[in-house]
Amino acid sequence: MKLKIGTLNCQNNTENRQNRNNHAILLGEHILKQKYDILGTQELTMRFTRKVDEYLREYHFYGDYQYGRGIIGTCFPFVKTFNQGNQIITHLPVETTRTRTMPWIPHSFKDFLRALRKPSLERRIVTRIELETEKERIYVFNTHLDYYIPSVQKRQLNYLLKKIKKYRNYGSIIVMGDFNLEVTDTLFSDFIKELEKLDIVRVPVMDKTNADRYSEKTAIDHLFIPKNWRILNSGTIDMEELSNITDHKAVFVEVEIN
Repeated sequence: MKLKIGTLNCQNNTENRQNRNNHAILLGEHILKQKYDILGTQELTMRFTRKVDEYLREYHFYGDYQYGRGIIGTCFPFVKTFNQGNQIITHLPVETTRTRTMPWIPHSFKDFLRALRKPSLERRIVTRIELETEKERIYVFNTHLDYYIPSVQKRQLNYLLKKIKKYRNYGSIIVMGDFNLEVTDTLFSDFIKELEKLDIVRVPVMDKTNADRYSEKTAIDHLFIPKNWRILNSGTIDMEELSNITDHKAVFVEVEIN
């Protein structure tokens, strides 16, 4: 069995939220053109998700949003405009799905003030789906980490690792997302090593994946797959047609499961 897996930060901006210049169709055409079997997205807002979903008849979207669909949106209607999720898009049959809140509030007063000033203080979530394929059961985790406070990033990585270890007992694991960390960051390199102990490896893509203004950065968007899956192709997609939609590049891997 072969799969094409990807991750893409779709950027929560005014143009996308208002679907200017048919951005939803452009994103949908990209997904169809690339023929993803599984695509993890970050920063898709509720309204933009609905527009893209209308175009992708063969795909389904899984995952809740940062601030859910309930009381927060009712009490603070403006939140609905910016409310974003880590949607997983796939045409494969999904058995179960769950969105969980990761640690996101700094424990120290100093870090709390730093997060407010940046600002980086926002609820962070991880979406999980369970796939039952012809070969094996697969659990996919898609997330988007804090971008500024290392103590919060560390707690989020520890939370992810705990969940991954739990589901590793029941099937194969895919991990994807915008981690806002490079492989040279100690926090992330330690996370990579812990996953390797579970026979889960990072797809070796080092190309720059985020905005050009961060010229010194390498990849901050990452994919992890089981060690025993054979990589047929991998890399980034330089998407000129999506240049007004996102300042990230999609990361992809094509694998064969024996």
